[in-house]
Amino acid sequence: MSGNIYPDLVRVLYTNLQIVGDTISSHVKGLDMEITPKVWTAVAGLKYDGLRINKGTLELWKNSTKCSFIEVS
Repeated sequence: MSGNIYPDLVRVLYTNLQIVGDTISSHVKGLDMEITPKVWTAVAGLKYDGLRINKGTLELWKNSTKCSFIEVS
């Protein structure tokens, strides 16, 4: 990453940061910002698709060798 860094703007961003559901939002210099999962994955260079793991889908992964770190209680 190149360019200028503005510590005061970063501080305001984090001070006004709110997480509602799966959306991150903030307000800086009159600008409302929302970072949704789709936006975040695009910035990170990841894909936004596939099976979401939650209580309902966790049983599908219980016996998987790829996800052996998941424990079901």
